Amino acid sequence: MIYGHIQHHNVNQYLPKPILRCLDYLQTVDLMELEVGQHIIDGDDIFANVMEFNTAPAESKQAEVHQDYLDIQCLIYGEERIQFCNESSKNLPATDYDAENDFFLVGNMTDASEVVLQPGMFAVFFPGEPHKPGCEIAQPEKLKKVVVKLHKRLLAN
Repeated sequence: MIYGHIQHHNVNQYLPKPILRCLDYLQTVDLMELEVGQHIIDGDDIFANVMEFNTAPAESKQAEVHQDYLDIQCLIYGEERIQFCNESSKNLPATDYDAENDFFLVGNMTDASEVVLQPGMFAVFFPGEPHKPGCEIAQPEKLKKVVVKLHKRLLAN
């Protein structure tokens, strides 16, 4: 997991080039004007999903795990807490793997940590890392975010 802000160029410059490419996209588009839905950046290799929803109590949610894509989750407005943990055999799948949407859900995360995202902040979750986005901080809050999906093969080079 990587945590940062899209404007922190002095730190972000050390990230792998494919992740920098995704952060560049987030800095060059008008995030507030992005319409909800999918936006193709580079075919199936890089695309963005924009969503608006209300945060909810962490206890009411399950963690998601991806196998093929990294999630680069960037908050546009609102505030959210994201719980996450390391990959572990103790994190048992609660659903079957959905290959078309590249995820399965985990009902229980062992040794969970959390980060709080505010506008412009991002969190990168690698394949295999359970993460539970959209958790409320003090009360439910409407948010808009973009999740850039980066295929793992782009990091293999």
